[in-house]
Amino acid sequence: MVQMTTPTVVTLGLAGGQGKSTVALMLGRYLGRLGIPVLFIDADPQSSLTSFLGVKVEKNTPTLLEVITQNEDQTPILNTIMPVPDVESDSASAHAGLRISVSNANLFVIPSDDGLENANYKLASSGLSLFLLRNRIASIINNFGVVIVDPPPERSHLAQTSLGAGDKWIIPAEANVKGVQSLIRTLSLVREFQSTLPTSSLLGVTPFRARWVGSNPTKATRSSIDTMEQLVGSDLMLPHILESDVFKNAINLRVSPTDLGQPGLEYSIEIIAEKIAPSLPQQYAKLIPQRQEIK
Repeated sequence: MVQMTTPTVVTLGLAGGQGKSTVALMLGRYLGRLGIPVLFIDADPQSSLTSFLGVKVEKNTPTLLEVITQNEDQTPILNTIMPVPDVESDSASAHAGLRISVSNANLFVIPSDDGLENANYKLASSGLSLFLLRNRIASIINNFGVVIVDPPPERSHLAQTSLGAGDKWIIPAEANVKGVQSLIRTLSLVREFQSTLPTSSLLGVTPFRARWVGSNPTKATRSSIDTMEQLVGSDLMLPHILESDVFKNAINLRVSPTDLGQPGLEYSIEIIAEKIAPSLPQQYAKLIPQRQEIK
């Protein structure tokens, strides 16, 4: 068995629109910008992460479906890993008329397409579905500084095998009533399998699309965040992510808020990176700036 020193971070959420893919994407981009090699695994048949990264899956391209449904002899996992293309945006398409050039030399992805839905049948028939993805990536994981998995927003076998692959789980949840309900269901999933995964742990909950008016959160945002804190405790509450069109623009342009002149919007991502730093191989952990979290 390969001794794994590279952590796998999984963003979890059992409802759509909770920020799961956004957190996975922005965390990976931030770590890659610091010089840390990142492997994304798109475990959602909707393929949002694959699309956000600008990766095109051509016909006969091996994807996560083959990783899950075939063995190493049939489809070597190295054959499924694709580099994330660099970004070159001309002034006509770039935000605020800026020319954007971003190197993604440290970013890689095992992509998905809508055929990934068929992996649920394989996982359902496997007695080890919880550990299948973890075991499958074991041979290549130490080629990277961190692995980030984006599962589907549903209680499925794909979500379970993603959960089982994780060392650190992050639960993004909208700062509203829907987000609180998603958090409750997602915590139930985590608790169901926690005893089977004793070395894995919940890193924290990230309130998503928090709304502020001036210097104060709206009543709905404040109430939702307070409820989330009651559910998980203050130690597991991560900084919120503000509602902002900058994130939408960054996703569309395949860049980060920092590339659009808004580094402050990445504060919550920086704190997540700081919290996972102790789990990273030493040569990569030292690349993550340590800063004092604002309470």
